[in-house]
Amino acid sequence: MAAIDGTTRLIKALCLTACLAFAAAAVGSGLDRQSVLQPSLAAKIPALFASEALSVRGQAELMSGRLDQAMADGRTAVLRSPVDPVSTALLGAARLGRNDPIGARRAFLVAGRMGWRVPLTQAYWMQQAVAVGDYPVAAKRLDALLRQRPWLLGDTRLLAAIEGVPDGRKAIADRLISAPSWLTPYANEVSNIPLSVVTARALVLEDLSARGLKVGCDRAAPPVNMLISAGQFDSAATLWRGHCPEAGQGLLTDPDLTYLRISGARSYFEWDLVGNSDVGMVLVPGARSGSQQVELHSSAPFARVILRQLLPVKPGRYRLSWRASAADGTASAKVVAAIGCAPTPEQRTTAFNTPGTADWQAGVSLGDDCPAHWLVFSVLPGSGDLRLSGLRMDAAR
Repeated sequence: MAAIDGTTRLIKALCLTACLAFAAAAVGSGLDRQSVLQPSLAAKIPALFASEALSVRGQAELMSGRLDQAMADGRTAVLRSPVDPVSTALLGAARLGRNDPIGARRAFLVAGRMGWRVPLTQAYWMQQAVAVGDYPVAAKRLDALLRQRPWLLGDTRLLAAIEGVPDGRKAIADRLISAPSWLTPYANEVSNIPLSVVTARALVLEDLSARGLKVGCDRAAPPVNMLISAGQFDSAATLWRGHCPEAGQGLLTDPDLTYLRISGARSYFEWDLVGNSDVGMVLVPGARSGSQQVELHSSAPFARVILRQLLPVKPGRYRLSWRASAADGTASAKVVAAIGCAPTPEQRTTAFNTPGTADWQAGVSLGDDCPAHWLVFSVLPGSGDLRLSGLRMDAAR
C-alpha cells in the first residue's frame, strides 16, 4: 500500500509538468491543439472536437484530486485515440489514484508498449522498480525522464526513493557516468533544494569523481558552498577536490595563484581577492610558468584584507610561507597573515624573513576551536607598491 501511495503522489506531482512538456512538443493548429499549449482552454472545447484536450484536462483533474472526472476523461481519450500512449497513461494514473493497482498496471503495460516518452508512464514504472528494489531499472526510467525534461530535477520527490539508499545512488551514478544532458543541473542546481538532497547528490558526485568523471569547478561550487554553509566541511572538501582540478591536492587551493580571478571566488575553498576602494590590485605573471602575483598599492590608513581562503585542515602544527616584496624587489613586512575561525581574524602570525630574499615563513598551530579555519592576508598602511606570490602551507615536521 505504501508503494501505491508513493506512486500516486509522484504521478500527481508530475501531472502539471507533464502538461507543460506536452505543450512544448505539440504541433499543428486548431482549438484542440491549442489546448495543449494553453491547458485552460481544454474545458472550453466541445467534446466532439476534443482529443488532446481530454488528456490535458484529465491531467489537470488528476492533479486537483478530481479522480472520477480524470477517470472519465481517460476512458474517453482512450476510446477516441486508442493508440495514443498519453491517453492510456492518463487512464492508468486515474485508476491508481482510485486505489485500483491492478487496473492501473494493465493500463501502464499498454502505455509502455506504445512508447516510453510519456512522463506518467516512465514515472509509474520507475516507482514499480523502486518498490521491488530494482534500482538499475528505476535509474534507467529516471534517466529517460530527465533526458527529455531535466527541469523535473526541481521536484525532489522524483528522485527521493532512489537517492535515499546506497544502491540507488550507485544506479544514478551508473547513468550519469555517460554525462547525459541532466548532469549539469543535477550537479549544480541547489536553489530551493533541501540540504538532505544536496548531501545525497554529493555522494553520487563523489562516486563519479572516483570513476574519473569530473564536473569541473564551476559546476561543483554551488553544492560545495551549500555544504560549507551547513557545516559539512569534510564532505564539501572531498567534493571540491574531487571535481575541481584547479584545487590541487595540497593544503592550499591554487598556491601559485594560477587561477585567481578578479571576478571573485566560486568556492570558499579557493582564493578570494577582496576588493576595496583604497587598495589597488592587479594580477601580473609570476616567476613560475603559469603562476600569478598580486601587485598592490594601499592608501588605507589601517590594515586591509586582500586575500583569503577557507582551510578544511585538521588540528596540528603547520608552516606557512609566502613571498612579499617591495617595488625594488626587497622583502616587505607590510603583508601579514592571520589564521582564525572568522574571515577577518585578529591574531596575526609572527613571520620571519629569510635574509637576502623576499621569502617569509610563520609557524601556526591550529586547534579544534572551529571545524575549518580562514587564512587571511592583509596589507598594512603606508605600504607603497608591493607584490605577493608563492603561497604555501605544509605540515610542520
